[in-house]
Amino acid sequence: MSTLSLPWGDLHYAQYGDDRAPPLLLISGLNGLARPWQAVVPTLAAHYRVITHDHRGLGNSARWQGAYSVEQIASDVIALMDGLGIARAHIVGHSLGGAVAQTLAIDHPQRVDHLLIYASWAGPEPYFTRVMQMRREMLLGLGVEAFLRTGAIGIYPPDWIAAHHRELDANLPAMVQAFVGVPTMLSRMDACLAHDQRSHLTQIKAPTLVLGLEDDMSTPAYFSAALANGIPGAQLRLLPYGGHNAHLVVPDQVSAVILGFLPQKNTTSL
Repeated sequence: MSTLSLPWGDLHYAQYGDDRAPPLLLISGLNGLARPWQAVVPTLAAHYRVITHDHRGLGNSARWQGAYSVEQIASDVIALMDGLGIARAHIVGHSLGGAVAQTLAIDHPQRVDHLLIYASWAGPEPYFTRVMQMRREMLLGLGVEAFLRTGAIGIYPPDWIAAHHRELDANLPAMVQAFVGVPTMLSRMDACLAHDQRSHLTQIKAPTLVLGLEDDMSTPAYFSAALANGIPGAQLRLLPYGGHNAHLVVPDQVSAVILGFLPQKNTTSL
């Protein structure tokens, strides 16, 4: 694990696999942590130079008191690529990370080789807005512990929650202790709602796969269909089970989709 010094502070990142392999960046969602990718990293690192990072202000990255935006997170990804000498990389973005991936492909097309947008959305629409409003009201009205305890609902499949309820309960105190703070979480929700690339999707030129889950209650499958329809030549793949965090529920299936889409060839570095 390493850090990259940026003007706002240190960005924490990790690399896996052969440094000579094609680079593959995995960009996390609302929680902004590298850790949730660990279930898929070993499989992917057998083929790629896999890079994960904690978003600014989160995890082991330096604290950040300012506002968040998708464009800001994308700029940190570009800074990380520059710091690692990577000119082009395959990009996989989950949820909020998928919004970042869209922005990278639109604003920095020369830096994106292949693009995989996973459990994400193109812009605000009524259902998504209600989901974010519900989360905001839970956090402000019932507090951090209730927000985190109920957070699994809509993120994981119901039967998975039932099977892992003891683990979820046992992890709750540590989650409360590590919580990033109400202002930070609210700002990241605002960044989700502000993201809107619907009128710019046609600018995406990178080969693109949109991955959705048929049982995802946070970013439903029709969000993925809309993304794929808006991006020229994009492929759409829907898995039947896994919920919003399928890379934790069915990591082998998610890894297989990623490996089946990405080429295994050399990618140019700076």
